[in-house]
Amino acid sequence: MEREEQIIQLLHDIQGVLAYHQVNSIDNFPASGDLNSFLNTTALQKAVVKPEASVKPRQKILSKPRQESGKSNQAALAEITDDVMRCESCSLSKQQTSVSAGNGGGSNIRLFIVGHWSSVSEQSTVQAVFGYEEDRMLERMLAAIHLSMEEVFVTNLIKCGVGPDVQPQAEHIEICLSYLQRQIAAAAPELICTMGMLATRALLKHSQPLSRLRGRFYAYPGPDGKDIPLLPTYHPGYLLQNPEMKRATWSDLQALEKRLKQ
Repeated sequence: MEREEQIIQLLHDIQGVLAYHQVNSIDNFPASGDLNSFLNTTALQKAVVKPEASVKPRQKILSKPRQESGKSNQAALAEITDDVMRCESCSLSKQQTSVSAGNGGGSNIRLFIVGHWSSVSEQSTVQAVFGYEEDRMLERMLAAIHLSMEEVFVTNLIKCGVGPDVQPQAEHIEICLSYLQRQIAAAAPELICTMGMLATRALLKHSQPLSRLRGRFYAYPGPDGKDIPLLPTYHPGYLLQNPEMKRATWSDLQALEKRLKQ
């Protein structure tokens, strides 16, 4: 029976890979050393032999209970949103084309996603966190690992949306970081995923390039002294310009899904 469950799990993983490739229009892979290394990772081997990788009903996977105390995360996040909308603490408040504290999240936030900022034009009327096309790609990425927006909260390090000719500076990051830290404490998620170098560096305080940091979990000090696993990966905007990096990002997404099943 254990062997059958392992085979079912492997088929489920293969089905997820194919679904992700389909929605992201990946239809071929050039033979390369990087690809061979990716296909021979120990993570794929553990998907077959890891004892605790037995299949569980998806309903249980997506509704894993989490204890909360005090004010609900929704109420606490709403308060922070009000503070963000009224913020005039830095010069970006006078250059912004939009403001977004984040999107998503129900009563049980499992995954907290952080990007850098939204770069939008003055004429944009679309409400987006990362950007219109970037948000669409993110939705496909989450669907591929069977997560709904009720289980995910998506936000940026910089809450002001700015035009493409505006580059936020260190002083803006320092001010906005306090909002982000409050949001993470309020959401108390099971996992954090930073997308892009800016968000990764702000939360981990590491100076290494993202290509070296991605692919493994780090400890982020969460509320009540409990560490929250944090996984860095590439930003959807970067993937739109560099589609060859979708393979590595898919590996990171699989790591998130498996961690949420534990």
